[in-house]
Amino acid sequence: VARLSLTLFGPFQATLRGESVRFESDKVRALLAFLVTESGTQHRREKLAGLLWPGGSEASARNNLRHTLSVLRRAIGDRDADQPALDITRQTVQFCTGSDSWADVTAFTTLLATGAPAGTEATDRWEQAVDLYQGDFLHDFSLPDSPEFEECALLSREQFRRQALEALQSLSAALEAGGQTERALVFARRQTELDPWREEAHVQVMRLLALSGRRSEALAQYQACSQLLADGLGVEPQEQTTSVYEQIKRGELAPAHRVASIPPHNL
Repeated sequence: VARLSLTLFGPFQATLRGESVRFESDKVRALLAFLVTESGTQHRREKLAGLLWPGGSEASARNNLRHTLSVLRRAIGDRDADQPALDITRQTVQFCTGSDSWADVTAFTTLLATGAPAGTEATDRWEQAVDLYQGDFLHDFSLPDSPEFEECALLSREQFRRQALEALQSLSAALEAGGQTERALVFARRQTELDPWREEAHVQVMRLLALSGRRSEALAQYQACSQLLADGLGVEPQEQTTSVYEQIKRGELAPAHRVASIPPHNL
């Protein structure tokens, strides 16, 4: 177990040696979250100061950063750590991924970087990755007086969500190809929970229900999809989606049948 553990998917959480870490302010949390998410970069102090304390003088922002770094180091026990999590110089600050620390966002990215799920080992890694995605990045966390930080957090939130959805889709398809229909259905359904208007996810659920012999549930999934698209986007299901529905109605969907990917609607 890592000395310092950080959870950024969903509500921000940090533990030190198994105990919850208490931070002085949201600025301290924001600085740590940013450094962890962008751990591959040495960040110049002036950039971090401007990110979190815009609008004031540069000297004031740098003083705020200096104080916040000191508070952060104390909170995460970095001063007496054998492997400090923060690499701090007079010019730069960087989170050290090689330290005795663990972060869900880093583990998530590393697991997905191992390649598409084509075999048992790769599939297991992708399952571990999507299990880490327990909610949107920094859910319900914001710094209203730091618009640049807010923009960075939003971009990261959208990127991680997109990666999670694509991973769930690929994982579901790989499990279906391997004949593991019920497991594939779990990940297909999770896509619709994350993004109810993701039409290709509804198609996966319809297919997998039909292949599992649950024809009435598959047909009901199409109706639910149609209602969501109409209410949320004001559109009808795409032609390919309806085609799958008609195949299921006629009982023509066979286990070997494959349907082309359904592109998402443009909002």
